[in-house]
Amino acid sequence: MFKPVLKILTLATMALTTVVAHGQDSDLVLEEIIVTGVAKPTTKFESTMSVTALPAADVINFAPRSTAEIFRNIPGIQSESSSGDANANVKVRGMPISSGGARYLSFQEDGFPMMAVGDTAFATADSFLRFDTTVSSVQSIRGGSASTQAGNSPGGIINFISKTGDVEGGSIGFTAGLDYDAMRLDLEYGGVLSGDWTYHIGGFYRSGEGPRDAEESIEQGGQIKATIARDFDRGSIRFHLKHLDDEVPTYLPIPAIANGGSSFSALGTDLSNGTLFLNTTDFAPRRNDIAAVDGDGFEASMTSLAVAGDYQFTDILTGAFKYRTASIDGNFASPFPANTFVDGANGPSVEIVYFDTQVNDVGNDFADLSLQADFGNVQAKAGLAYVSQDISTTWNFNQYYRRLDGSLSVFDQGDSIGGVLYGNPAFGNCCTRGYDFQIDGTAPYISLSGEIGENLSWDASYRKDDFAIDGTFQESTVLVPLDVNGNGSIDGNEQAVPTLGAARRADYSVDYDSWSVGVNYALSDNLALFANISEGGSLSSPDRVTGNIQADGSIQNDTAYSSVEQVEIGVKFLGDNSSLFVTYFSADISEAREFEVTTQTFLENAYESSGFEIEADYDFGSNFAIKGSLTLTDAEIVKTAGGANVGNQPRRQADYIFNITPTYTADKWDAGINFVGTDEVFVQDNNDLKFDAYITANLFFNYQINDKLRLSLNSNNLFDEEGFTEGEEGSATPGSFVRIRPINGRTTSATVRYDF
Repeated sequence: MFKPVLKILTLATMALTTVVAHGQDSDLVLEEIIVTGVAKPTTKFESTMSVTALPAADVINFAPRSTAEIFRNIPGIQSESSSGDANANVKVRGMPISSGGARYLSFQEDGFPMMAVGDTAFATADSFLRFDTTVSSVQSIRGGSASTQAGNSPGGIINFISKTGDVEGGSIGFTAGLDYDAMRLDLEYGGVLSGDWTYHIGGFYRSGEGPRDAEESIEQGGQIKATIARDFDRGSIRFHLKHLDDEVPTYLPIPAIANGGSSFSALGTDLSNGTLFLNTTDFAPRRNDIAAVDGDGFEASMTSLAVAGDYQFTDILTGAFKYRTASIDGNFASPFPANTFVDGANGPSVEIVYFDTQVNDVGNDFADLSLQADFGNVQAKAGLAYVSQDISTTWNFNQYYRRLDGSLSVFDQGDSIGGVLYGNPAFGNCCTRGYDFQIDGTAPYISLSGEIGENLSWDASYRKDDFAIDGTFQESTVLVPLDVNGNGSIDGNEQAVPTLGAARRADYSVDYDSWSVGVNYALSDNLALFANISEGGSLSSPDRVTGNIQADGSIQNDTAYSSVEQVEIGVKFLGDNSSLFVTYFSADISEAREFEVTTQTFLENAYESSGFEIEADYDFGSNFAIKGSLTLTDAEIVKTAGGANVGNQPRRQADYIFNITPTYTADKWDAGINFVGTDEVFVQDNNDLKFDAYITANLFFNYQINDKLRLSLNSNNLFDEEGFTEGEEGSATPGSFVRIRPINGRTTSATVRYDF
């Protein structure tokens, strides 16, 4: 499937320019101790799997407009970040996500998973994860022991590592959008608290429309984080506190016109910066049995307290523990174009289903107890992990009609009043729903690692996940007369209002095994070979698999989780002024059977994927350096429900993705540009309609006014490149309507930062 010409050109470009700066943070990254997804801390060079560490300074320079945009600079990660700062689709190594979210990845803060599962509808883990100046680095591993060191993460782990205050100091920064409505304040400080205790505290607050025109201040809120830590003679302990209260836009697809081929034109909404948001809460009241969602976009609330520590009992035996409790809820409210049509009186129009979901409770508790024995050349670790995850959501979709003439005004159609129908007949009134589940899981695990001679290191690990799911779900719809707007009468669109039907029971269990074996052989001080093989599973969120639940609440075990088998082989090179990491990977993926709301179909797919990850750096001297990565992926559908599309390429799976960042550093300033590119993709599994390849350029410039004060300029998508990440139609004739999700156009911001 690789396009030969593009492949050659891309590889040539990488050979000439894909190199990374050994600037202020580069050497630190290469020597940084990796604690994410490994049985024992190690370095990038010595690990038996693919590892990436992004220093915080690099992340800031990339000018991300959402958390998901950070992930684009990690090899193997294809991040569809066009949804904004919540509800992103994130894939790894050609492992598709048929229904959304990040099923095969674990998003973590300081080693604590944000969620037990990665694909809960309208409540994905990234929705509650924010990057700010309290983060010291972003670590990621792909494959290998990711499947055994964390639950439901066979594809990999992405971990935000917080500052602990071991370095005295802090900063305050103010950021303002220059061509879009956004303001943000970041503040952090850390140092010695008392004696051997250190602390770090910080966070951010923001306000504005965000990168797209939303006709209201839809970005509003922030977070505060605090860490207190101490190292003892024989151990350590650290406490983490976080409070997030943040509202962000969630961009769903918008209508457009197909021009033929892979070309599309705007239809009433600008593709670069337009949205369908129209302060809909003012005219689409909620039904009186379900509380109203306050505002548009995603409102995330999370309060968590975590503690982790270790103690060396003897010269051989060390114990460790981790525990976090988190209260999490939110609201998801965003317009989805269910159908685009031509109305006789109003011209091109769109039938909007307003995705209005209360995330009542997705709080969770995580705990981990372990013992590690060090026998010199062999280390053994055994532990028990526990998770308790609530999933309580209420879907309350409304429907209304809007013109696509640029005004986006609302008009009546059928039984609507003021354009609004109190339901969603576009989806057959499928989506008045209520879910209330609890997941309880335990996972005993064991790992062995060691060295043979001076050059060979190895590790092996095993994990047994066992989940019990209990709760109720309401997916049947009861149509009743209901005075929704409270005007004292049952109007036309209130004659048959969908309400929650009878509840059904869910009571089932799921278990699966995960394992990993890896080796690393150092041919010299700067050249090493590594290989690993692994297998792991990923539990489906129970709201995704209700179509498989029987009348007694039971479910077939193999319909409730997905499995991944992986192999990777690679080489690592570290020079005086360069580094090169090349990894071959292969994966077999079998997805759980689940229901997709927007297409009203069951999905039950299997895939094969293989390719290469290339991560390299070079310091040219004379203040100039470049960094970058390239991922080549060949993915194929090998099984579907009914047999259709077998042999095709999975939807929205790129043959290649890359990032390249050249930088120049002078005495008082530095500048660079971060190029992020993706190959063309098929919109749907039928492999008919395509989205073109695109490259975005993200410019950064930093000027050090004095020792304390710095001015920064960032421009995301500098050249206003057009690109699309998601589409609802699998085919389109010229002149027909399509629904697509475009990337943001150019947004430029300036930051003033004071260090103290």
